[in-house]
Amino acid sequence: MNSARDEARAGARAVLGTAVQIRSAPYGLPIGEPIQGVELRMPHTTDSVAADTPMPQPHVLLVEDQERAARGLQELLALEGFRVTCAADGPSGLDLAQASAVDAIVLDVMLPGMDGFDVCRELRRRASTSHVPVVMLTGLSDTPSKLHGFDTGADDYLVKPVPFRELAARLRKLIAARLDASAEARQQRVKAIGEIAAAVGHEINNPLAAAFGTVDFLLHRPDLPLDVRRDLADCRAHLWRIASTISQLTNVRDHTAAYPGPDRMIDLTPEGHA
Repeated sequence: MNSARDEARAGARAVLGTAVQIRSAPYGLPIGEPIQGVELRMPHTTDSVAADTPMPQPHVLLVEDQERAARGLQELLALEGFRVTCAADGPSGLDLAQASAVDAIVLDVMLPGMDGFDVCRELRRRASTSHVPVVMLTGLSDTPSKLHGFDTGADDYLVKPVPFRELAARLRKLIAARLDASAEARQQRVKAIGEIAAAVGHEINNPLAAAFGTVDFLLHRPDLPLDVRRDLADCRAHLWRIASTISQLTNVRDHTAAYPGPDRMIDLTPEGHA
């Protein structure tokens, strides 16, 4: 009997290293389907956009209260390949920045009601806009005003009249830097997830194999009472679910799903499934 038990455990242990066929068992268990190994590979992180793939048109939010100046900058930036949305004051600019996916914000300092410094400070306070590059435009060329702009979180500062080609060049550079930083952060997240997944798989490998082996050994006993067989079948189904979930970590995506409370959890839904 010990030899049979050892053989069953050894067979189940193979479940965690390779895709194997498990012998059939009663009660509709998913036995007979291959279980993918829990010996985890590192997730792919080389999914960056190919060099020859056309980049989407950068979306810029222009916050400028002077209609003529706003229209002129909008047309000139459009010629440089940007899609431009305009706002005439600080509050509407904040609303548009919050509601729209913008790649950069061009912000006039001298705005009615809420000046550009306060708008920039609020943009940096909000999680959805804290990372968006901000270029401030102003007629104030003195050093204290420039320093104040940088202190509120601006990434760049240009004095009017604005050289639009220089503005376009600075916007491109800021947007590219932000994309590079986002890609690097994503790769670091996926790498960390992969390392955690590998550690989890390593720790669960032996006990899960032993559990599979024991359950399979008992299920093949001809004298097993029907109620016990049903309970073991349920137990094996849960073990299958654990093995499948761990296997999905090998191809984990950088997606999260809602979870009760302030936390998020990794989305293990396979590609192509809702």
